[in-house]
Amino acid sequence: MSARSWLLVSVVASLLAIGLVVLYSATAIRCDQLKGGDALFFFRKQLLWTALSAGALLLAMRIPISWWSRSKIPLLALTVALLALVLIPGVGTAKKGASRWFEVAGWSLQPSELAKLTVIAFLCAFASEAPDRLRSFFRGFLPCFGALAVVCGLIARQPDAGTAAFLGGVGAMTLFVAGIRLRHLVPALLAGGAVGGWFVYSHFGHVRDRLQVWLHPESAPIDKAHQLKQSLIALGAGGWWGKGLGAGTQKLYYLPEVHADFLFPILGEELGFVGTIGVLLLYLTLGAVGWKIARRSSTPFGFLFALGISGLILFQAAMNIAVVTGMVPTKGIPLPFLSSGGSALLFAMIGIGILLRIDREGERCAGSSWPEGAPEAISTPALR
Repeated sequence: MSARSWLLVSVVASLLAIGLVVLYSATAIRCDQLKGGDALFFFRKQLLWTALSAGALLLAMRIPISWWSRSKIPLLALTVALLALVLIPGVGTAKKGASRWFEVAGWSLQPSELAKLTVIAFLCAFASEAPDRLRSFFRGFLPCFGALAVVCGLIARQPDAGTAAFLGGVGAMTLFVAGIRLRHLVPALLAGGAVGGWFVYSHFGHVRDRLQVWLHPESAPIDKAHQLKQSLIALGAGGWWGKGLGAGTQKLYYLPEVHADFLFPILGEELGFVGTIGVLLLYLTLGAVGWKIARRSSTPFGFLFALGISGLILFQAAMNIAVVTGMVPTKGIPLPFLSSGGSALLFAMIGIGILLRIDREGERCAGSSWPEGAPEAISTPALR
């Protein structure tokens, strides 16, 4: 492997190790009380998912990048089918008013995590196959935006408005880099965002509550604003150096869902400002390595796919941190490689495996030129 690949593996391994340590610290006492005295319940389950995901990463490294391009339509069709099936009562598993999971024998799979990879693969493949087509409204923009809108609409219906908005944003970024016309993209995003926002706001009460808490935290009911307030208390209590691993207090039943979407505040309380900055630097390093891998890709599809996967991971981390710091309304979205959650970790690790494969193929084809007709936005020497 190249130096880039080794650096990428090192960054991901560091994030996984930090996540496991902080997860154990955050959940050991709760598990001891709630999981039959098993203080290692969440830690053991996440460790198993880490091992399975590492195997998936190795498998993804063996799959040629061209396979993802050739399989774009079957992968998209599978994703749409799973997102539709999960909404059917008795087929999908409902938790806390949301139907987002398939659950078998205590193990759950969240198809929206699969959608993040397959939709980006479809958009990248479609854009790179016939670059000129992308600039046409009917032959290029409409198929791309239509596929993105269907998937995001199904995810929003679960309801999971945050993930739908997140995927829509990364998809739009990918199309922009690929060379789609802004006069097509911007009006569609504004119209889609307005319609989707109205539907979610008018049909799902918890979305209205979260928006009101975000806009007016000082006047929000205690039970509605509890999670955000405790998150900010945890981050503030850590100071520069933190209280030390295991010494945090917000995990003692003050901060709900600490193992899933609010692990970052516990990290901040126990490792302090220095610890949180260290994690942020790891994510930024991952994004920088992803960009370098994209630039050295041997094909336009590889460039777009590497950029899309890096954007997925980096923007998801940014969204989680923005939520726990009160910068955006509360939304259940995991912190990549740190938060507890099998599906999110599995598909994030597959994404890393794809990046490693793109880098390997780029090394093999070093010095070769891209095919004629590559989009101007991604064939310019400045990006190569």
